[in-house]
This record gives sequence, C-alpha cells and structure tokens, in this order.
Amino acid sequence: MEASVSLKKVGKLLDGQSVLAGLSFGIERGSIMALVGLNDAGKSTLLRVLAGVSRPEYGNVFINGLDVQIRPEETKRLVGYMPQSPNFDNQLTLRENYLFQGGLYRLSDGVIKSQIAKLTRILDMADMLDYFPDELSRGYLKRAMLIRTLLHDPPILFLDEPTSSLDIRGKYLVWDLFENLRGSKTIVYATQSLDEAERVHDRICILHHGKIVLEGSLDRLLETTGELHHFQIHFRKLNDDMLQTLSKITTVVRPEKIGETFDFYGRDRQVLFDVMKLAIQSSLVDYKAEKVGLETLLVSVTEDLEE
Repeated sequence: MEASVSLKKVGKLLDGQSVLAGLSFGIERGSIMALVGLNDAGKSTLLRVLAGVSRPEYGNVFINGLDVQIRPEETKRLVGYMPQSPNFDNQLTLRENYLFQGGLYRLSDGVIKSQIAKLTRILDMADMLDYFPDELSRGYLKRAMLIRTLLHDPPILFLDEPTSSLDIRGKYLVWDLFENLRGSKTIVYATQSLDEAERVHDRICILHHGKIVLEGSLDRLLETTGELHHFQIHFRKLNDDMLQTLSKITTVVRPEKIGETFDFYGRDRQVLFDVMKLAIQSSLVDYKAEKVGLETLLVSVTEDLEE
C-alpha cells in the first residue's frame, strides 16, 4: 500500500542532544499508527516534525510525496496537527475560534458551519459552541481541539495524546471516530495509554531515546517475546535465601522481589511449576500467571537497551 507519510534519515537536536536519531520509515495511507514510549522518548517531537511545526536538523519528511520543508504551504493543507496542550484564543468562543481557523484555510462560511455542525455532533460538543475555552474542563477542551484539527478535513492527522484528560465516555467517542476514519485518513497519534494503543491501531511504534526499537501490529510485536509469560508468586514472607534459590532456576527470566512477591518471566508455563515445587515448602500464599501485553513488552525492550 502507498505511503502517505515518509521519513528519510530524520534527525532532531535539542540543546545539542539527539531527540530523534536518523528515523526512516513510511506510514501507509489510511492506516492508524500509535506511538508509545517512556517519557522523553521523542513522541511529541516526532509529531511536530511530521506536521512541519518543528524543523529537523537533517533528513526529510514527505507528505503525499511532497517535501514538508520545500512545499510547506501545500503540505500544511494536507495535515491536521493537534498539540498536547490547549492553545485556543480565550478571548473568542469556541464557535469564533473555529470560524477563525476555517478562515485561515480559506474555507467558505458554508463549509465551516457544516463541518462545525458535523464534528460537534460526533464528539457531543454542540451545546458548548458559545462557551469560552477557559470555561471548559480539560476533557472538553481535548474534544474541542480535535474538532478544530479536523475542521479543514485533512487527509493526514498527527495527534499528541488526543484522549488524555477525557473520561471513559469521551475516550469511546474518540476511539469510535478513529475507527470510522480508518481507511479514509492516515492517523498518527501519541499516547501514554498502552490499553488505548492495543485497542486502536494498525501499527504500534515503540520509541526509545528518539529511535524506533520495535514496530508492527501488536500480535507481531508479541511474537518477538517468544511466547513470554509473566508470573508472580506471593509469599507471607519472602526471605533472601528463598529469593536466591528461585532466581537461580535457569528457566527464570528477569527475577525480581516486589514486596513479598517473586516477580519473573518465563518462555513457557513449565517454569511456573519448577518455581512452585521450591516455593511450596515456604509460606506461599497465591500466584498469578499471564501472557505478556504491550506494557510488559515496552518495559522489557527499553530495559534491555539501557543495560
């Protein structure tokens, strides 16, 4: 499938430090990519560079084949960028903010009003149009920002934490909107919610210190764990001797003591029984076993890179 967004060796520096390190990849037209990573992984910086808001020190970003730095006006019309923090004009109502935004894109009054009516209905904001931004909660401001981003009907969306501050109903409104836009718009969004990334994506991209360390569908990413499982065995008292004994089992991966819990990973469930045979002689209380998800994968891969 044709890429609507392409990066070629894109790098970004901040105070002399590399924030994005030679990124090269493409994003398929009509697909949804979720960007995840720890704090300072480079997610927000990458979105700003993709949207043409921030200029990279080296490399090129292409939107529908157009170089963002060489053709800024043309690519700007193709892109909707939503920053993490609200940036409305608080002297104008939401309706007036939207009318001003539509004017910047030279939309007719009829088109602007039609878009406002459609988008506020979808995101349940029609009753808020005559409020001033500083009269709204952060959750409603997030919805309002998304409406503004979609106002000129761009084919490509770059969204920085679009559902943060939203209650569960607001999140479902946004998730449903994403699903409805799948195929017609390319959506790249950053999120701190791993549950959200698991729920809404075609591809997940894990960033770490400005580099892509893993990318693909969740199923494909989890295949890299080799069917890794996460186990926890709870004790009334986990003493150091028992901890050392359990940690020496060769099939135990990443053993750790968390309170009175022995926390570890294994490639198959047999390791649980190996541990249980030794633990049963001690004050074993309970155990938990689960196949890993995106959270465990993220922590695991980033810890590997820090070692």
